[in-house]
Amino acid sequence: MIRHFCTITQTVARTVTGHGKIPVMLCCAIFLTGLWAPTRSVAQPAVSSGQKPTRSQDDTHMRLGRFVLAPEITSRATHDDNIFLSDDNAQSDVITTIAPRLHLSGDWPFFRMHMTIGGELGFFAKSDQDNYQNAEAKAAGSIDLGPSSVDGAIEWHRQHDPRGSNDVPTGAREPVIYRDVRAHIGGRYATSSLQYESRLSLRRLDFEDSTAINGNAIRNDDRDRLETRETLRAVMPFDPGREAYGEITLNQRHYDRTPDDSGRVRDSAGYQIYGGLRFDLTDLIRADLAAGWMSQSYVDPAFGNINDYTLRADIDWSVTRLTSLSFTAARAVRETTVQGASGILAFETGIGVTHELLRTLQIGANARYRNDAFQQTTRTDRVRSIGLDLDYQLNRFARINSTVGHEIRQSTSNGEDYARLQSQISLKLEM
Repeated sequence: MIRHFCTITQTVARTVTGHGKIPVMLCCAIFLTGLWAPTRSVAQPAVSSGQKPTRSQDDTHMRLGRFVLAPEITSRATHDDNIFLSDDNAQSDVITTIAPRLHLSGDWPFFRMHMTIGGELGFFAKSDQDNYQNAEAKAAGSIDLGPSSVDGAIEWHRQHDPRGSNDVPTGAREPVIYRDVRAHIGGRYATSSLQYESRLSLRRLDFEDSTAINGNAIRNDDRDRLETRETLRAVMPFDPGREAYGEITLNQRHYDRTPDDSGRVRDSAGYQIYGGLRFDLTDLIRADLAAGWMSQSYVDPAFGNINDYTLRADIDWSVTRLTSLSFTAARAVRETTVQGASGILAFETGIGVTHELLRTLQIGANARYRNDAFQQTTRTDRVRSIGLDLDYQLNRFARINSTVGHEIRQSTSNGEDYARLQSQISLKLEM
């Protein structure tokens, strides 16, 4: 397995350095960081059985009184053999990204806060018009008052939808830029027998207009919307490590333009009701399992309503001290502006395994499956993907990650099939 990943890394490196527009800085940085790695002459403390080694934040981060400052930067090179997710005439490219981030956290007896600011710059070796500049800013805090607590957060993102995405027109000349603002406030109150939790979430999406290959303007404000969610949950503890809960989530999705360019009104409201169980078996298996019913009602009578079962599963299993297994599954209604579709009834599941070969070397594999049924249309997409991952910690300040993944989409709609192979190598520096 190690030999296979070394071959992948060498292949990606040769691909990156073979393009004139891609800097050789990533390869040089990896080499210099390896030289920078300090020689460990002091024996490491023994790790008891069933306990994985951990590293204190103070080993790498900068402490300023009660604040911890953690700057980081990630440089990544990705080879993608189908950047536009095309059914035929696939185009390959190498994408170099640079992602700096700065984290600031503070901890007091009853209050905690965390702030992040960062961005990601993406450069295509061949397709300059697909270059992008993403940015983000986040702030979160929580107050702990014993049996009660309050938490809140606000996030701002400048993101992009690449060409080839479902909601980006086929003839687009460039990615679609959008702003994503999210905020939530929540609370928890515990009694001797029950715990009550609530959360109010807001999300605002604002998409910029773009340009078609023929020079015409593409209006994307049909996708501008405000989403709100209100969640109420009652939790009943059984014993330490096990609890049952009931949950209801209400949602409202309001679009700015009604009707949109196709004459449809996409506003809707819905709910999800869950009954679930969370348990922790001696720190070996941690699971959150829930199932229930969901409904989404649309203002436009042509869309009808969506009523179906829903589920959610999140399982982590520490098979051994060095090997862990994870499983996820979810079923939900997602938004789309694909012509004629009211929404997407989506089911997604995945499994992953990681193994620590050495204290500083970890390998992993994953497989995912997604089924997207576009409601009020005959289109159904089935997406399958597999991937391999290798993560090597050079020293306490730097790590290298290498991945390779293959994804296939089979669709009942003509021209929507694709296959894509991606390989990637990245270097992350943090303090």
